[in-house]
Amino acid sequence: MTKVPKARLVLQDAMFVREKLETELGHVEWRLYWVLAVVLLRAVGHVLDKVDGANDISIKQKANTLHKSWRTGDENLIFRDFIERERNSILKEYESEITEGPVPIMAHLQSHDGFDVIRQFLIEENIYRPMGSGAYAGEDGRTLIDESIAWWARQLDTIDQNN
Repeated sequence: MTKVPKARLVLQDAMFVREKLETELGHVEWRLYWVLAVVLLRAVGHVLDKVDGANDISIKQKANTLHKSWRTGDENLIFRDFIERERNSILKEYESEITEGPVPIMAHLQSHDGFDVIRQFLIEENIYRPMGSGAYAGEDGRTLIDESIAWWARQLDTIDQNN
């Protein structure tokens, strides 16, 4: 049995919500799933500290040590520049860096007679949901959630291995 059961439960719920983002087409529903996924991703750390850490002092100590390391290093960018930033933006301003609605795509085509043609297309389906700004501008938000889930799994595995 794992040592951080509540934090893993939160992570499991984030994975469940992530799957909803893949197929949901309703604008309001998609936005709500996005908010929920981001909030759950940040809640993993809080539950790790406040719940699992309260039940086991070694978990609390290891979580505190790890939390300090999350503030630095390229391997922790997903925590700082996505999980924390997006969660704070949502909870404090109800703003998000994820784009909503049709996504304009510019295609640069070269015609046969040597003239360049630029066309704009709209992706209206749930194929591509890029971040509109920030460190991950242009990346599909669902990919960032996937990276965040994998990052949290590594953090929890580290704690489990040391207990």
